[in-house]
Amino acid sequence: MSHPAATYRLGIVSTYLPRQCGLATYTADLREALGVATDDLETVVVAIDRDGLTYGDEVVATINQDRIEDYSAAARVLREAGVHVVLIQHEYGIFGGPAGSHLLELTRALNACGIPYLLTLHTVLPRPSPEQAATLRALCARAARVTVFTETARRVAIRTGVAAGHQLVVVPHGAPEAMRRPPETSTLRPELRDLLDAVWGKPTLTTFGLLGKGKGIDIAIDALAEVVKKHPDVQYIVAGTTHPEIKRQEGEAYREGLQTQVQQLGLAGNVHFVDAFLGLDELSAILHASTLFVTPYRQPEQICSGALTFALGAGLPAVSTAYSYAEDMLAGGAGRVVPIGDGGALAAEIIDLLDDPRALAAAKAVAEACASWLPWPAVAAREADLFIDVVRQAEAASSRPGHATAAAPVLNLDHLDRLTDEIGIIQFSRGPNPDLSSGYCVDDVARLAIVAGDLLAVGTDARQTALATRWLRQSMRFLTAAYDPSGAMHNVLSYGGTWQDWPYMGDHVGRTVWALGVLVGTPAVPDDIRRPAAALLDELGPRTEALPGLSLRSAAYALIGLARAGRVEQAAPLLARLDEALVETSAVDPAWRWFEPELTYDNARLPQAMLLGAALLEDDAAAARAIAALDWYVQHVGLADGTLRCVGNHWHRRGEPPALWLADDGDEQPIDAAAITEALVDAWQHTAEPHLARLAGWGFTWFLGRNRVGARLYVDATGACHDGLSATGPNGNQGAESTLAYYQALLSLLRAGLAALPHPVAATTPVPTSLPVATLSKPTNKGRVVGRASAGFSATAKPPRLRTTEDHSDAF
Repeated sequence: MSHPAATYRLGIVSTYLPRQCGLATYTADLREALGVATDDLETVVVAIDRDGLTYGDEVVATINQDRIEDYSAAARVLREAGVHVVLIQHEYGIFGGPAGSHLLELTRALNACGIPYLLTLHTVLPRPSPEQAATLRALCARAARVTVFTETARRVAIRTGVAAGHQLVVVPHGAPEAMRRPPETSTLRPELRDLLDAVWGKPTLTTFGLLGKGKGIDIAIDALAEVVKKHPDVQYIVAGTTHPEIKRQEGEAYREGLQTQVQQLGLAGNVHFVDAFLGLDELSAILHASTLFVTPYRQPEQICSGALTFALGAGLPAVSTAYSYAEDMLAGGAGRVVPIGDGGALAAEIIDLLDDPRALAAAKAVAEACASWLPWPAVAAREADLFIDVVRQAEAASSRPGHATAAAPVLNLDHLDRLTDEIGIIQFSRGPNPDLSSGYCVDDVARLAIVAGDLLAVGTDARQTALATRWLRQSMRFLTAAYDPSGAMHNVLSYGGTWQDWPYMGDHVGRTVWALGVLVGTPAVPDDIRRPAAALLDELGPRTEALPGLSLRSAAYALIGLARAGRVEQAAPLLARLDEALVETSAVDPAWRWFEPELTYDNARLPQAMLLGAALLEDDAAAARAIAALDWYVQHVGLADGTLRCVGNHWHRRGEPPALWLADDGDEQPIDAAAITEALVDAWQHTAEPHLARLAGWGFTWFLGRNRVGARLYVDATGACHDGLSATGPNGNQGAESTLAYYQALLSLLRAGLAALPHPVAATTPVPTSLPVATLSKPTNKGRVVGRASAGFSATAKPPRLRTTEDHSDAF
């Protein structure tokens, strides 16, 4: 890609040299490489600091990591410096506030200044804490792009919901050019020359990096004790100073423990400690003198290792424990991977390679091939293209009138709070007042659980987080009590606590599976809720195969949940049945590209479920058919022309004249508006098509007055939603189903980054997750009393391609 003649200014926010940490080194290497890769980017740095260090002239501002006001002040400095785009290097532990939430002050200020930002994730946790997930999701939601180092990291980010698929781009970690060849030994410090002379001609293992317990050097030393029994001349170089933060808290206890371990194992003549923060030439000299690189790290979730990248950049094969980055980088044959913490396996693989010169040479050849695409200039050129693309898109957006996205309405949970009590959520209302005589139902409780899980996922204020967590616990108690060992479920519970039906299979079972899948697949949900949700899903999951025979919607609801939970085996038959129904019905009349010969309620859930199931099973053909069906439905309900008219409760049937539908087909239902909004959000995340994002926004604005009557169904004062829309105006009642539908639609947009609340909030202190619970035996007969006194009953894809958000932001 050719760059424009104009020069752009990039600001990088990170720790920076002379701070001794891997992130600081990474940022300095990236900045230097960008200068080599392109003449069109001038780079300045905002350094995250805690020790009052002195920096070079390229550092235009420093942020005391624990001082929140420094973050917004840095945004003003970047604006005054004429910065066009900002790159934030994100790592846990370097930003102040709960879970690093001070950083949100910087990103909000950048948004206010009109400066787009990108985020590079150096760690992607498979199970972040609720506050970590909330903070990172808020950071990613408004980012122009989010970069990660491997495809595995990209999949984890999507699965955990911290970033939307359309934002994520894989850009590998670079290795300095200095790694490609060893330096002249005469340029090295004398003690390093002496070390290299001592290991010359001997099989040499090397580990380098800042020392800490997580590096697992003790595991490698134990393994070495086994290796020297077969190869007594093997040497092991452990290079690097103790991590400054560890040294601050623990001193040199870990290093001293390693030295004691070496003496006790009789390895003093084999192990060499280099207690220094080494320069690039020094690292290159050590790596080129080595036979194997060893990374015995203890954290399986580690998605980046600069040390392993440097080793491969030097063409050095590796033996490593099975953390995520090593599994990705060594999968092609550049080394061996062993279980974490298994010193015996580590020793066995090292011995195997030392015993087999051909296998060692093959691994080295693969490592040298990796070295050809890892050098920093090549990686930096990709980064430069990305930065300039973001700037161009921002410039194009600012030139289009009306491009800016309007904020969603303020999040107001008052009405939902009024509808819920210690049992569940009241089904109906008379006007705004809960109708207690209507009792509760599994359908609405499942919807409440979905909304509560998504509230935790997007991050809310302390009160809303407390409400959502309370609702999740209530929902799990209710759903568990409704479950019958036969695999069926009760649905309706009277206000007095008596089940009003026998257990049966139906939509409510599918919605329960959907809710459980959301809870299982949402890291922000506390473990003491996720565990019983997973247990109940284990019970219900195998029984979902019977749902398509009852109703395609029941199957669709279940498939959405199974997809959210990643249950491939159980999702497969449901996907097959939906696909079969679509193909069969479309074959009868190609102009009616749908699953059934009629359109009834919650219609868009059918293509939404099929798309999510197809993405989970990596079935591109089925995904394309699902999107085609959704497109047909969008046309049918008029959304393509800008205004959604939901199928009324008189329904639409194949073969009927369209004039019949346009006259008055009955009341439109909020669940249909929510369904099409959520389906379009998922379709956009899968395809990258900007028009789908725009349509999703239009679908949501049905609640806000963009409908055939021009009436607002959402009640700003209370957070309620009217129960339906007739030809003359909204239904006066404001029950659970409609209000929850509004929040399902809104939260889907928020999770995808297609909408923003007027005042984004930082991650909040989590609600305690160890509240006492009591177990209630499951009711099995109609008339069994649950009882109000028993209020404490309890329950023990294929990754999407790079996407553009261009043209979606006029959605509201």
